[in-house]
Amino acid sequence: MRDTSLSYALTELLEDAADRLLAGDILGTADPRNIAAAIDEFCNRRLNSPVKQCLYAGFSVGASFGLELADSRQVFMKVHKLTGPETITANSKQSLTASSTVQKHLAESGFPCPEVLIMPEEFGAGIVTVDAYATPGEQQDAHDPLIRRAMAESLAELIERARPYRSLPGLNPGAFCASRTLYPVPHNALFDFDKAYKDSDWIDAIARSAKDEIDANRSNYNLVLGHVDWSAKHFRFENGKVAMIYDWDSLKLEDELHLLGLAAATFPTNWDIPVVITPSQEESAWFVREYEAARGIPFTTQELAVISAAATYVMSYVARCELAINPNNERYEGSFREALQTMKGNRFIAW
Repeated sequence: MRDTSLSYALTELLEDAADRLLAGDILGTADPRNIAAAIDEFCNRRLNSPVKQCLYAGFSVGASFGLELADSRQVFMKVHKLTGPETITANSKQSLTASSTVQKHLAESGFPCPEVLIMPEEFGAGIVTVDAYATPGEQQDAHDPLIRRAMAESLAELIERARPYRSLPGLNPGAFCASRTLYPVPHNALFDFDKAYKDSDWIDAIARSAKDEIDANRSNYNLVLGHVDWSAKHFRFENGKVAMIYDWDSLKLEDELHLLGLAAATFPTNWDIPVVITPSQEESAWFVREYEAARGIPFTTQELAVISAAATYVMSYVARCELAINPNNERYEGSFREALQTMKGNRFIAW
């Protein structure tokens, strides 16, 4: 019989050097027994039931665990590292509480996001959030026009539904396009942008040009509350419609044009199913137009230019992340590096 315990799942996962680095950075330890024991103690104390089995475990920006408890409830725990406002993943107890508050209201009003079970609280040196483990429908390829349109329309719906909560104390302004340096602080410990790579200069040149255009258009901000990682890896679908959206610590205050550029550049990205992770230039343009139709107000020519610059900039950032873990330009086919290097024109979205 297969061992489904949390300790066993962590032991297997932490055989990977990258996961060990991330676990140590987020949790302060990469010892699977210590991690499993801390999670079991928390579930006993706060949910009145020990962990029965592990449904999912993964490390990225946070440490995430899908768990079935002994009383048959299924929960999703995510441990967040506390980070400063200069990072794109800026997290504090106050900001995570604000995000969970909005998520709770969204879920209760029928928007497809998990139920919040426990508001954010301390867990070791970090903060833990606990939601229902909700897995309706299935993951889908966002290159399908029906799925792409559903994602674009859902983003417009989210921004409209979240409008009343924009002044909630603790919400962090998105920092992706706001850094004074060429790139913001990378989103996890795997990426080091200070190292020189032989193929980084051309990526940096594209990023710098796009960021110059973004910086030149900062006087017309339309600050909205939205999800800054609107990519297919966080979605499940049923009958062509969005059934569930995850990763609500990505709820940030951000300029609408920058937010849309981020989404248009990364909406197909998913490493869990066999899909091309980058959009084509035409697909990104269609995503923006579908969002625009759902928004109900057309963009000006200048606004479209800023959206395209933001999309190009985020693709440069992801390309640099790829280069950090593939310093000899490995895994090039289908990558953001390839998408940037082969794009027509000097911006990814052409109008």
